[in-house]
Amino acid sequence: MQIFWLKRNLRLRDSEPFFLSMKASRSHGRVLPLYIHEPGLIAQPDVSRQHQMFISETLAELSEELEALGGQLLQAIGETVSVLERIHRCSPITRIWTHRETTQNAQYQRDNAVRAWCRENAVEMMEVEQNGVARGNQEPCPFAEYFSRSIQMSLKDPTGADLSQRFAPLPFATCNIKDIPLAMGADKPGRQRGGRRAAQNILSHFFNVRNLSRYPARISSPNTAWDGCSRLSTYLAYGIVSDREIFQAVDGVISVGHSNLTAPEFGRLQDRARFFLDRLNWRRQYLQVFESHPHVETRCMLPQFDGVREAEFDEGLFQAWSTGLTGIPYIDAAIRCLRECGWINMRLRATLVSFATMNLWLPTRRVAQFLATEFLDYEPGVHHVIHQIVSGTSDFQALMVYDPMKQALDHDPQGQFIRRWVPELCELNDGEIHDVSRTAGCHSQKADDVGLSPYPAPVVDCKLTAKSAKSRIHALKNGFPDPGPVGTETHSRQMGLL
Repeated sequence: MQIFWLKRNLRLRDSEPFFLSMKASRSHGRVLPLYIHEPGLIAQPDVSRQHQMFISETLAELSEELEALGGQLLQAIGETVSVLERIHRCSPITRIWTHRETTQNAQYQRDNAVRAWCRENAVEMMEVEQNGVARGNQEPCPFAEYFSRSIQMSLKDPTGADLSQRFAPLPFATCNIKDIPLAMGADKPGRQRGGRRAAQNILSHFFNVRNLSRYPARISSPNTAWDGCSRLSTYLAYGIVSDREIFQAVDGVISVGHSNLTAPEFGRLQDRARFFLDRLNWRRQYLQVFESHPHVETRCMLPQFDGVREAEFDEGLFQAWSTGLTGIPYIDAAIRCLRECGWINMRLRATLVSFATMNLWLPTRRVAQFLATEFLDYEPGVHHVIHQIVSGTSDFQALMVYDPMKQALDHDPQGQFIRRWVPELCELNDGEIHDVSRTAGCHSQKADDVGLSPYPAPVVDCKLTAKSAKSRIHALKNGFPDPGPVGTETHSRQMGLL
């Protein structure tokens, strides 16, 4: 019997492990689709209840898809090697098919344990690469070439096929969903729903000339990004869609534009399509960096930063930031929105991380771990690399210090986003809502109705703390002694705000 092992590859369309296992069913045995709910991984500090619920919804749809093809999905609870042992005793396993993943250390160690078990039991481990990420001695394929190959591929879709003779029967009953250990935290009411249908809806409706043409202008403001972005990042992170599907969707828009637009209009469309593809290229580059430097999950990429922020960690500042009570309206709106919806746009994420690691000088790892639980689209290989870049602890030369006051004025000038998520300030006018000298102590009936106290004063001076952080990072990167905090007299402990 062969195993089609589902991890962060929760799809059947354009799934090479699935199609190759089906193809090999006569020579290597029928195929058992398997998903394992692993207590050890569920308990990891970067896993939260919203992730678990999103996966549960996806597995429910995936189970329906498999049943339509004549198969069944086995869901089991336990550590992977123990589950494989149990299956192997019932029906000997010949091969395990899955995608090769660039992911956090806990899952990588799990994969290593499975590889060792396979060697001991003469089982072939068939890992198929994805996202164009090279491992070991492989040479990464240039993005242009990878994109060209992807749009020329025929993406296999099993929909409508009768594959019942190729599926293995379940060796034992699938688990009771109620027995699955619960991840920490609570589900988020405003998050995206799991499953292929939701992803397919985006693929069908986002990718057209109008949306791609206005994409660059709509992704920076939290007011326009909700439908200006594709919102496919979550479905990419869990492998519900492949990057090749998205490449082909973009290429389809280009083909339509070529047939229907004037030459100048088509040129502009091509520029905007490249802008969109640049973001997918960045994702691939981040994954490749993480593949080569997995230690960035737990340590700074540049070792001279290890322990620097940790030595000055201020729990009060962390709590103010993580609960949306810093007294900086745009930052607090961002964190409150994220805590309810599990998503904010890319620029707002960078602003949030920059404020935490630069203005508050919070440890990169602590910030990254907290946000991993808050982002529904948490993808370890992307997440940890971006945090290192924004916090200045990578070898990326430019410093990405985002002034939250400027970002608010640029991308929420009328305070629409702030008023929605910081109801204490909803009665202020456009000018007042960005003036922190006016926001401290503000309250409203709307805020009172939901049990909020008057809005706090800023916990730090953004300009002074940014200047200090830049000075310290510049010194550390260039091999000079850390000058320590400079000119940050508005620190929370000194102000007595927390």
